[in-house]
Amino acid sequence: MTTVRQMFALQELDIILDRVQNDHRKAEHELNNGETIGNLEAQLERDSERLLETELKQRATKLEAESQKERSETLNSQLYGGEVTNPRDLESLEHEHSNVLKLVEEHEAALTEITQKIEDAQTKKNELESKLGEARAEWEVRQAQLQASLKELRVEREGFEGQRTKLTEVLDPVSLEHYEKLRKSKGGLAVARVQRGLCQGCRMSLPTHQQQRVRSGRQTVLCSSCGRMLFLS
Repeated sequence: MTTVRQMFALQELDIILDRVQNDHRKAEHELNNGETIGNLEAQLERDSERLLETELKQRATKLEAESQKERSETLNSQLYGGEVTNPRDLESLEHEHSNVLKLVEEHEAALTEITQKIEDAQTKKNELESKLGEARAEWEVRQAQLQASLKELRVEREGFEGQRTKLTEVLDPVSLEHYEKLRKSKGGLAVARVQRGLCQGCRMSLPTHQQQRVRSGRQTVLCSSCGRMLFLS
C-alpha cells in the first residue's frame, strides 16, 4: 500500500530533480548562445561599416574641395592676369569666384566635421575591439566552467532519476497517477505538510476531524481547501 510518507519522499526527489533540470537548461542555454560576444560583434560590424562610409564621404568631399580650389585659382588668374578687360566679363568672373570661394569654405568646414566624426568612430571602434577581446577571453573560461557544470549536473540528475525509479516501482499506479496530476496542477507540490493545524500548501486551517485522520495515517487525506495530499511528519 502506498503511504503519504512515500509520496512525500517522491516529491522531495522531484523538487530536487526540477532544480537540477532547471540549472541544466540554464547552463545549456548560456553555453549555446554567448549573447555578449554576439552583441559586441554585431555592434563592431555596424560601427565598422559606418566608419567606412564616413571615410568614403571624406575622400569625396576632399576631392570636391580640391577641385573647387583649382577652379578658384583659375578664376583668380583670369581676374587679375589682365587677359579679361571687359567690365561685364570681369563682373561675371568676380561673381563666379565669390561663389566658388563659398563652396571651398563649405567643403573645408564639412571636412573638419567629417574628420572629427572619423576620429570619434575610430576611438569607439578601438574600444569595442578591446572589449570584444576581453569578452572572448572571459567566454573561454566561462565555457569551460559551464561544460564542467553540465557534466556534474548530468551525473547528479542520473543519480536522482535512479532513486526516483526505484521509489516509483513500489508505489501503486493509481496513487502515482493521482500524485502526478496533483503535482502538475498545484505548481509542483502535490503533498503538503501539516503544521499547527494548517495546510502548508494553502495556509488554510484544517477541520479537527481532518487533522485526526491525518494523524492516524491509515489513509490518504486531501486538504479540504487546496486538494493536496496531507502529510504529518
